[in-house]
Amino acid sequence: MNRIESKDNQRIKRLKSLDKKKVREQEDLFFIEGRKLLDEAFTSHVKVTEVYVSDTYYQNNMSYVDRLIVKDIFLLKDGILESLSYMANPEGILALGRPLKWDVFDVIKKGSPVLVMDRINDPKNAGTMVRSAEAFGIGCVFALEGCADLYNEKALRASMGSLFRIPYIKATEEIFSILNKAGYAIYGLDANGQDIETVNLDKHCALVIGNESNGLDKNIKKHLTKTLSIPMQGMTESLNAACAAGIVMYKISLL
Repeated sequence: MNRIESKDNQRIKRLKSLDKKKVREQEDLFFIEGRKLLDEAFTSHVKVTEVYVSDTYYQNNMSYVDRLIVKDIFLLKDGILESLSYMANPEGILALGRPLKWDVFDVIKKGSPVLVMDRINDPKNAGTMVRSAEAFGIGCVFALEGCADLYNEKALRASMGSLFRIPYIKATEEIFSILNKAGYAIYGLDANGQDIETVNLDKHCALVIGNESNGLDKNIKKHLTKTLSIPMQGMTESLNAACAAGIVMYKISLL
């Protein structure tokens, strides 16, 4: 086990740079913070390349750390890891992992319903949608250009490990042609759409959720088979995007 004593260490500087999406994509790495999320990663066969633990964490969890099958494990002087943490109360352990890779055609040929996120900006919303997608049997999550990075720490934590278990693919508008050729019905959620309680739905479908503020992009709407809406009571004008997505995914799971 290697030891790091200073925040000026080059490895620490490299870790700090990974808070930028561009760097994460270039390095093909992402943060995994906390024991629960790290265990989820191992269970889901994520390739964990490095683990960093504070002195105090190691003293209190020596048997756990010593059992980790990771080539590079680093022991950090107390205070260093805290400067890297995204958590309000850091546990004292974080790791780096490589994003899982999925093939779009392998995913689609299984025929399960899929979720398409259109410019979902809030990483917590994006992560929550992934968590709901797993819960309701969605086969894949496609993120169009302009979406929050799901390997952002907030999105990853909001997904509660679901991102390690459900296929996630960054996509362009071309995905709609692929889905159409594969026989998918393509539904978009829109305030002026048909009531999900009365419309006939096909389980072999793609559900498209638009931007939190602006809804579906007009160029996306031309690809839709139907637009759907969720009936509401009271004075509420709209639902949180992740909440709305969860409701419709649940509805689809019952088909």
